[in-house]
Amino acid sequence: MKTWKRLPAVLLLIIALLAAAVMPAAAEMLDMSEFNQIQIIVSKVPRGKAGNKISIKMTIHNDGTMDNNTLKEICLATPEEHESFMEEKFGDDEEEDDDNDGEGGLRRYHDSYPFEVDSSTFKPKPLGMKPGSDKTVTLSYKLRRDLQAGYYQAFFFIKDNNDSRYRVGVNIWVSAYDGSSTEEDDGNNTDYDFSIGDGQFTPYAAYGQVMNFNVNLTNTGTRKVYDVRVDMQLDADVTKFPFDINEGNYNRKMGDMEPGQMVEVPYSMGVRTDVKSGFFPIHYFVTYREEEGGNFSEPVDLVFYVHVKGEDDDELAADAGEQDRTKARIIVDSFSTEPQEIYAGAPFVLKVRMKNASSNVSASNIMFTFVSEEVESSPIFTSDTGSTSMVVNSLSPGEVTELSMLFKPAPTAEQKSYRMTIQEQYDSPEFKNAKEEVKISLQVKQEPRLNTSTIEVMPDNLEVGSETNVMFGINNTGKVLLYNVMVRFEADSIQTSDTYVGNIKPGETGNVDTMVTAVAPTMDDGRVKIIISYEDENGAVTEVEKELMLFVSEAVDPYEGMEAGMMEGMDGMEGGEMEGQGSFLSKYGKIVFPIAAVLAIGAGSFIVVKRKKKKEKELEEEELDDEIS
Repeated sequence: MKTWKRLPAVLLLIIALLAAAVMPAAAEMLDMSEFNQIQIIVSKVPRGKAGNKISIKMTIHNDGTMDNNTLKEICLATPEEHESFMEEKFGDDEEEDDDNDGEGGLRRYHDSYPFEVDSSTFKPKPLGMKPGSDKTVTLSYKLRRDLQAGYYQAFFFIKDNNDSRYRVGVNIWVSAYDGSSTEEDDGNNTDYDFSIGDGQFTPYAAYGQVMNFNVNLTNTGTRKVYDVRVDMQLDADVTKFPFDINEGNYNRKMGDMEPGQMVEVPYSMGVRTDVKSGFFPIHYFVTYREEEGGNFSEPVDLVFYVHVKGEDDDELAADAGEQDRTKARIIVDSFSTEPQEIYAGAPFVLKVRMKNASSNVSASNIMFTFVSEEVESSPIFTSDTGSTSMVVNSLSPGEVTELSMLFKPAPTAEQKSYRMTIQEQYDSPEFKNAKEEVKISLQVKQEPRLNTSTIEVMPDNLEVGSETNVMFGINNTGKVLLYNVMVRFEADSIQTSDTYVGNIKPGETGNVDTMVTAVAPTMDDGRVKIIISYEDENGAVTEVEKELMLFVSEAVDPYEGMEAGMMEGMDGMEGGEMEGQGSFLSKYGKIVFPIAAVLAIGAGSFIVVKRKKKKEKELEEEELDDEIS
């Protein structure tokens, strides 16, 4: 009976032994510390599926031991270098002994090169790390589809500013290809990745016009990303960048993005008047944080195309008439504004330099008329004089004239670029009453505005070492988003503290609810500064100062008043006696006064009880006298 009970266990043991003999063992993790000449930290082993992309995240520390050099870039080792490292660790494959384990024997580590190789595989990633600095980088590569399940090794070279190379390595875990993934979904298995321009047509505009367009940005990774920023890359070369550069930068803050989420990045760009027709690739650098409050990632370079029509498309045909061929061409040479930044509702002076770009045709009797872009049938820019036209007598070939006019943008104008059209009407020697127009774009900004609700302080009188609760709201009364709003409390009587409120949209309120600690008695009128700071879209910080009333008093010893009172009652005593008692009280006052207080209370109680008994006895005697009488 016992033999039959043991039979299933014996069969299972036999099956396990057979499986172990037939199936290859999964590779073990290799100790990579001896390959790391620079300190790197990998919080968790990167994982990926054969045939898909894998993201390798590591934190690099430049401790300055490598000749105190700046670390310039990191790149993946080639298959040949990978093979050399593994031979350095285990020796040549031909010398392996199947009867031994470990180094110099049967290798239990996957030594195959795990990545597919293409033109971008070994492209270096910039670091720019000075001694003593840390940097977190994420590198993505495609795994070979024929890999077995197990651990593999990824080796990298880090180069410094003297072109010296240092070797580092990390272990990665690869799951075997199961046939479920395809070429189409390979890119969707990366933790952090983006695509641009999904589901939209190429924007189009002609020279001198304003191109208003949105760029679709999609989080194609599998993880949520934080504080996404999109930075358009500018270029002064008109053959590479077709737009006028009117702002210091074109960085857009898009906030947090969930996996699969798409956002529209808005732009309003004036097309250069001297641009040539064609399709232009515009580069955008996308940066983000992998964790809330963490470091920014390395920029992801994405390309989006725009289509522009240039002046070359307007060249005259070979059989055009004589009058058309001798017409002058007047263009905008440059323009500026005073002040440099235009705010809604604030007047400014527009200065435009108009140039006769013809090489041998003059223009005369020139009338320039400024026509503003309209929103809901109302012009954005208006002139106080009512007239927006100016006349110039003549312009010789190559001559430049400056037009100056005062404008005022509408107070309700949204913060963006608006088109100003300059209509031209002039005479040329062989062409009378010619009409042309050119366009420029003007960036209008809205003044950030905020106010605060009633500031509640509970309590508004406190002692040193105590805390009080401060509550109020910050109302965004302007038309632009307030970024990274912070509140700081400052005064000699309190401990300086900061409170982070976050971004506040137009028309919304951010709430402040914090504790303030008293550290010193109030020596002035009790005013505490409330400094509210915020950033604009370019990161420039603005501070607004408010105040509250708060009085802080010294912490009081509960026995100090009692001692002072008793000392005052002894003023009539003789000097010597007073002096002796004063020294005695200063030494033993904290013991004597509590005892004296207890004795005084006891004596008072004794007197009250004694008087009560005496009164009760008198009442009894009076009642007895009444009965006798």
